[in-house]
Amino acid sequence: MFNLMVMPASPALAVELSAHDAASRALLAAARSLAVEAAAAGITAVDIVGSQDQRWYTAHTGSLQAWGAATDLGGGNFLPEIMALYVLHSVPQLSVRGSREAIGQPDPAALTIVVADGSAGLTERAPLALVPDAQAAHEWCEEVLMGASASRAGEWLSQRGVIEPALWEELAGLRPKKAQLLATDATLGVGRYVAGWEV
Repeated sequence: MFNLMVMPASPALAVELSAHDAASRALLAAARSLAVEAAAAGITAVDIVGSQDQRWYTAHTGSLQAWGAATDLGGGNFLPEIMALYVLHSVPQLSVRGSREAIGQPDPAALTIVVADGSAGLTERAPLALVPDAQAAHEWCEEVLMGASASRAGEWLSQRGVIEPALWEELAGLRPKKAQLLATDATLGVGRYVAGWEV
């Protein structure tokens, strides 16, 4: 049973913002399927882990209004938290009990949702434009999410377009008992992934 989910912070997962983006629809469906599985296995508590940097803050609590969609998710002021709540919105059995910036030691009885993006420099139209060796970071993130033991310094990731490498360093050190990469995408120039782990 998976008790840790990795998902993107991408607002494009919201149907209201990108209804015809097939890759975003696939990522959203994969994340929701993991949430449904967790609920079916009897998990009720959720811990959200994601950046709380001010660049992701919105005063519109529980809403993607700052990104162009009027949603009401009942809570959340940082984009990673809001996107996790967006995924959970269709799974009422799951209840968020907190949000934090570091993974730490995941509670095996809860679903820990880690919201993290890969390199933001994978294409010319990416947020950082095309970053040299961004593809290497993208592949490294995929390997980590498939459970491979991989160690890279945050500086190595930063140089390849990973804007916030701290969560990736934590993920790389976790050593899951079981790991599955369900969906991966780079069409918007940012590495986006959905993975389920048993930790």
